[in-house]
Amino acid sequence: MVTKTRSIVGIGLAGFIFAALFLYMWAKPLPNARGNKVPEPLWEIDLTKIGYQKGPSKPLELPEVWPLQQGVFFTDPNVAAAFFVVPDNPSSPTAEQSQPSPSATHRLVAAFVSADKGQLIQKLEWSLPTPVQPVSNSFIFPATNGRFIVLIGDTVSLYSPDFKLLARYDARHEFWATASPAGDTIPLHEPHRIEGQTSQFELLDTDQLSLRKSWSESSQIPTRILWGDELAWISSGSFSFGKPGQVPKISPNSLYFQTPGTPAKKVLDSKKEFCGYWSFINKDAIAVTDCGGEEKLLVVSTDGQIIREIDLGLEQMYGPAMAAQNGRRFAVLTYEWGSARNRTPKKLTARVFDLSAEGPLLTVDLPSYSDPGPFSMPMGNTQFGPRGVALSPDGELLEVKSGPIVRLYKVPELGRSGQSNANSKDQNEVESARPLAARPSPAFPPQSGPSQLAQQVLSWLPADTETVITTNGPFLLPELNPQARQTPGRKESDDEVEDTFKYLSLMLFSFRDGLLGNYLKGDKILLAVQGSRHFRPPSGLGMAPFEGCAIGVFASDITGHANSFMEEASKRALRMEQIEGHHVAVFQEKLEEDTWTTFVAFPKPNIAVAASNEKYLHEVLSRLNGKGAERALPDTLPEWKHVNAHAEFWAVRHYDKKHAAMDPTLPIGGGRAGNLTDDQAIGLTFSFDPANSKTATITYVSGDKNIFQNVQKNLFPLESEPGAREMHIRYGEVERGKVEGSYDLDHIESAELFVFFLEGLLGHAIYP
Repeated sequence: MVTKTRSIVGIGLAGFIFAALFLYMWAKPLPNARGNKVPEPLWEIDLTKIGYQKGPSKPLELPEVWPLQQGVFFTDPNVAAAFFVVPDNPSSPTAEQSQPSPSATHRLVAAFVSADKGQLIQKLEWSLPTPVQPVSNSFIFPATNGRFIVLIGDTVSLYSPDFKLLARYDARHEFWATASPAGDTIPLHEPHRIEGQTSQFELLDTDQLSLRKSWSESSQIPTRILWGDELAWISSGSFSFGKPGQVPKISPNSLYFQTPGTPAKKVLDSKKEFCGYWSFINKDAIAVTDCGGEEKLLVVSTDGQIIREIDLGLEQMYGPAMAAQNGRRFAVLTYEWGSARNRTPKKLTARVFDLSAEGPLLTVDLPSYSDPGPFSMPMGNTQFGPRGVALSPDGELLEVKSGPIVRLYKVPELGRSGQSNANSKDQNEVESARPLAARPSPAFPPQSGPSQLAQQVLSWLPADTETVITTNGPFLLPELNPQARQTPGRKESDDEVEDTFKYLSLMLFSFRDGLLGNYLKGDKILLAVQGSRHFRPPSGLGMAPFEGCAIGVFASDITGHANSFMEEASKRALRMEQIEGHHVAVFQEKLEEDTWTTFVAFPKPNIAVAASNEKYLHEVLSRLNGKGAERALPDTLPEWKHVNAHAEFWAVRHYDKKHAAMDPTLPIGGGRAGNLTDDQAIGLTFSFDPANSKTATITYVSGDKNIFQNVQKNLFPLESEPGAREMHIRYGEVERGKVEGSYDLDHIESAELFVFFLEGLLGHAIYP
């Protein structure tokens, strides 16, 4: 049976997989060549040796925003730098400007190192004043000619390459600032959040911090980014101006360019929604994230032409694309969440792109985040800060900060190995997504059929069983409690993909929040088989009701655990009864709009069964007691020629045409199984053996000899959705009327999406 939350997080991957389908719609991995040599950094430094401190271990409060103010940058091709904020006063200031004030409680620290060897050149510290907010805004930007700018509170300071103070600009209030990637200008934005008031803007050059332009605009206008004196901004879905006619009418989800004091010019409308971050790559191009289903990074010209689309796949952008001062290359930082949406991502990656090349020049997986504190906050990120990656002015070096660790990488030149690997991978992915040519034989040689143990269990199932789902062991019972599986912070297991499939053969064990699993979780299972028949649509949401039984054959005697369970069942079950001479505990629960009944018995010392229908269980127990009859899914069925029954996971479904009028998962009689319509449908098989290959196969068998294109188009109807691209779906004809699909399942997101559709193909459809 399934649990009360199944339609949301289902332990048999019911509602959980459906939820995962949407939770990951904006999230798939970017391409990276498998087997490529891992890039080696030129050097690595640990900022804890100069005072870096980890953030708090609990969600941040406003007084603790200091961990969010950190990042990396270059002052010139030979000098890399990192900055961060720490609490308390410095023990030994290194320059006159770094003397702490008596009221300071935090300080900004910057380390400047040589790009060739990573040796410390200079360490500077600045005390942060105590403003209205507990911790002042603080940031460091590169300028031109080796100079850099320090922003603290309401003050802008310009420093020389030898760390001397050159100029200072005092604003009236604290502000937001985003420097030009060219390093020549910086805009200050003093926001007013009161409706009807205006925001103040000031544009400074970086030569002497002289004021180029000041102006005011509606308080609803979002923060600008710029290159030189060219500004860009994005309107949100709810954006509007307080005074129509003051500026041109603003469209929602649109990209605008303008120069200070001139009307805004719309250059592009999003077909979905612009989101996250936007940044200039050079004066003529901007990078912006497009969301709504599939998330993409678009590079757009100032005349509104999309000149590059980068599919972010299962990953999300963190921070804007960071351009080199030469305006040709840019770096992006992405992260990928784990399947349980834990508070820290399972994957962090930095990539470098060139406007003249298709694929990434360099791909670097970042070290895992060990700080126990939260990863992402509305105001920023506790691992990277606003700027976790930076390119040298010439774009030849990549600097990456992950927590206290800073690494420097050499970016391959165009046409060298780093670029060719990336491009070759992109091309391989395109090729692998195309349909395979017709093939005379399946991907694996025909197997000798199920093991002797599997054949014995099959003989216990009723002859009209339509679907059999099997897991070959030995293996430990996976977690059956959906609440435990979805606990925030739960560490994702290396066996997560395999566990995803184990639920299929054990879904009936998951009743009452995995109650049965509490007694059997330490016992090894040699074989798990679930037989099912007579699939029906649910009354509302949730899984389609069916008649069936899950059978677990254990490696040892489980009588002690079975007795403990039955003792508990006598208190919690609906009733206890005798069926075919065996004690049976009967449980009942309301799931969505249907009432599910689960029957549990232990007919032999090493066997546990859970059934969804009393009549089906009667026949199973009768057969198990030795009353022989025709076996379920006999060897004469054509499906057995196309299943690897020795794989860890396999399944067979032989369509029961007599129930076509009642079963919406059959492709017969109207094509209600997805988009596939086939009145000559015979059945299908599934095999997946992750110990030997990360590729699963589904073979569809039909009496229609021209079924190939129909299956190719409609068997997996959402292959364009996020999570499916990484499967590299291929189809080929084993022989006329028999089509084999191959699906790569390297990622848990792909596995969950695959299982969601596999369940429907096997009759266990989920209705959202």
